[in-house]
Amino acid sequence: MGSNVFLIIFIMAKLEENKHILIAVKIILERKIMDNQWQSHEWEIHDLMLIDMQPGDGFPPINNVEILPLRTSDNKINNLENYFFAQASIDLHRAEAEAYAENLQSSDPSIYIVLREGSYDDDIDETSVDYNEIDIHLAEVSLSPYNIQDYEDSGEDIIKKVPLDGPISQLLEKFVETHFRPEEFIKRKRDKAKIDENLSRGGDQRLSKKNRKYH
Repeated sequence: MGSNVFLIIFIMAKLEENKHILIAVKIILERKIMDNQWQSHEWEIHDLMLIDMQPGDGFPPINNVEILPLRTSDNKINNLENYFFAQASIDLHRAEAEAYAENLQSSDPSIYIVLREGSYDDDIDETSVDYNEIDIHLAEVSLSPYNIQDYEDSGEDIIKKVPLDGPISQLLEKFVETHFRPEEFIKRKRDKAKIDENLSRGGDQRLSKKNRKYH
C-alpha cells in the first residue's frame, strides 16, 4: 500500500478536525490528433492518480495549473510524445458537503476536470508558447457537480470527467458522512385557536371571493 493511500486513511481518521482538506492528484492528458481540417486535435483524460505526498511537501495549486509534456528519455520510442500531465489539488470544504453527497448518490459519480484554452498565467508572454503542442491549461479539478454547473453555464471551458472510485471515493464518502447534515422537513402545525377564530368570523374570506362574479 502506497504512502498516498496511508495519507488518505490518516485524513479520514481526523475528519472531525479537518473541515477543509486538499487532495493532491496527477492528471495524465492525451492530445489526440484528428483528421479534420477545422480541428487538428482534441484533449482527453488518460488517467488520474493520487500524488505520493510526503510530510512537509507543499500541495500543488487548486486553480490555473500548467500542463507539461510527460517526458521520458525518448518519448517517441515510448509513444509518449502526445502525452502530458498536470499536478493539482482537489479542494474539499464542509460548505460543499451537499454537492458531494449529490455526486455520490448520482448514477455516474465523477471527478470533474475543467480545461481552459490559453495560458495558465496571464503574465506569460503567449508568443513564447508553442500552442500547436499545448494550447490549454487545467482550470480546476472538482468533486462538486454544483460547481461544475457554473462552468457549464458559461460555456467557455472543456469539462471532462473520470469515474469517482477507489481511495478518493472512500474519503469523500467519509467526508460527507462527517460533515453533511441534511435539513429535516418540519411539517407546519396549524394553529387551532386561529382556525376557530376564523370560523367564528365566517371562515376564510379569500375562499368566498373565488365565487364572486365580476362584470
